[in-house]
Amino acid sequence: MLRNAVKNKKARASALALLEDRVALREGREQIYGSQVTKDRTGAYQVSPLEDPDHVDQRRAMVGLPPMAEYLKNWKIDWDLQAYKKSKETSGASTQ
Repeated sequence: MLRNAVKNKKARASALALLEDRVALREGREQIYGSQVTKDRTGAYQVSPLEDPDHVDQRRAMVGLPPMAEYLKNWKIDWDLQAYKKSKETSGASTQ
């Protein structure tokens, strides 16, 4: 329903992107747009598992979301693509 609403300009693409990320994570998949954050064991915020982090800002721009670095300032997270990819490698998650 939301996809049709976006197609018919009755809803924002950014709202659909956030929903798609939440659903993906709930289903055990990686998020697409990087909209979801969680707290780690120390209580610090971190980006939830993200598919193809190299192109996340391009995907975000396509749906009207700001770049990751700007968005993550809301949680006092400094977005460092290379550090994120390295953390995924050490955790055993794919980096595509």
